[in-house]
Amino acid sequence: MKYMGSKARIAKDILPIILADRKQGQYYVEPFVGGCNTIDKVNGNRIGADFNKYLISMWKFLTQTKLEFPLIISRETYSYWRNIWHNRSCSEITSDDAMIGWVGFMGSFNGRFFDGGYSGHCVRIKCGERDYISEQIRNTMAQVESLDGVDFKWSHYQDLTIPPESIIYCDPPYKGTKQYYISKDFDYGKFYEWCRCMKSEGHSVFISEYDMPDDFELIWEKPINNSMNQVSTKRCVERLYKI
Repeated sequence: MKYMGSKARIAKDILPIILADRKQGQYYVEPFVGGCNTIDKVNGNRIGADFNKYLISMWKFLTQTKLEFPLIISRETYSYWRNIWHNRSCSEITSDDAMIGWVGFMGSFNGRFFDGGYSGHCVRIKCGERDYISEQIRNTMAQVESLDGVDFKWSHYQDLTIPPESIIYCDPPYKGTKQYYISKDFDYGKFYEWCRCMKSEGHSVFISEYDMPDDFELIWEKPINNSMNQVSTKRCVERLYKI
């Protein structure tokens, strides 16, 4: 699934490092699972968590209940569910939450969940027209089978129950970059301390970020072109750290 900060392009590079010493039955845990573009390439025991209720609801209904979502998302449908989302207050996960997640992530430009604008218009390119929503839906549905068995949890990373001696891979909101509404007040100091605490409890902790404190070891890096809109491409260096 196209998702802000997706690691789809580098999963093949970082996963062999993260999983190199994985033991039989050991849990692989992602507290910021996002678009599932890394966890969908991992086998065995997996926990995928995120603090975005609508994202987790969508993945739960896609992989567990097989709820049928619309394959066409009109501008009217997009606006309808965006209005419901604005007025949503229910704390329990429901099928409506799953539908809000589906429309918000499938129908918003760059998968920005009602923050990037409706992307349903077809953009003309040299080879014809490009339908971003259809692409997003196809890519997401192609992931569903590989996510069978993932234990999806709606949880803040600090509240997540993690099995003993797990492998934890964190892909948090990058410091100094544009954030989703749900991560605008992300406390990096608390996150660093949580990572240190997880290590002290016996977990193996890996983090994707551009920069980390000195006690986090840089173990891999690679230059990547990062395009967040149709006309602008930014060159950055993806890095993997271990604590």
